[in-house]
Amino acid sequence: MCTRSAPAGARSSGSTPEERFGERATVTDANLLLGRVPERLAGGIELDREAAEQALEGLEPSAVVAAVDAEMLRALRVVSVERGHDPRDFALVAFGGAGPLHACALADELEIEAVLVPAAAGVLSALGLVASDERRDQVRSYVCPLEEAGELPGEGEAELRYRGQSFELTVPLGGLVADVAERFHRAHDERYGHAEREREVELVAVRTAEVRPGPAIELPPAEPLPVEGPALVELPGATCWVAPGWVGVRDGSTLVLTRP
Repeated sequence: MCTRSAPAGARSSGSTPEERFGERATVTDANLLLGRVPERLAGGIELDREAAEQALEGLEPSAVVAAVDAEMLRALRVVSVERGHDPRDFALVAFGGAGPLHACALADELEIEAVLVPAAAGVLSALGLVASDERRDQVRSYVCPLEEAGELPGEGEAELRYRGQSFELTVPLGGLVADVAERFHRAHDERYGHAEREREVELVAVRTAEVRPGPAIELPPAEPLPVEGPALVELPGATCWVAPGWVGVRDGSTLVLTRP
């Protein structure tokens, strides 16, 4: 079966290739032309290189990928830099069917030294759902000075703010009221670069949870795999592009990519 290359999670699919993909250019078209996805996929699906060239007529495949990378970088900065975290202190976990195609480029931009690609990258979200704890959350509203809130649960989280603010920070409960207040001051300083310990702290809400552990799941180890970029690595449910200058080795069920 020959078909246009599918968009990487951008559009819903219909019952036939024509209904599913139409004639619009997709990110997968660009990756196909760059040699970063195989022309034959699992299940006997063959991607149509000629159709991809027609869809991208007038566009550089590398420019398409760069535009998509820029959007993913923006999202990564929202959950890292804008929350006071330095991306260089972390490893980047690449998941989803197409996530590992872009991971090395994103890591380069953020100066991240390691990329982790699970063998089950294509179904990692589903795997997480199966293995996750069962959790029931309860929320109690207060909106009063922390000092006047009375006895608080020993475990859970408190949503706090300085009086007059319209946004909150979440900190762990436990210990004395003064301990909870100090956690808030430190969190505020970490997030915004300053704390006002003389200012009244307001408790907005308390969150507690009842948690039941999820089932234990053991993933079988994958075959050892050394790789040196540029290289294309096909996983059971995903495709990984190892960019030039990157090397990797499979440790158990995870492919660990680094830049020497």
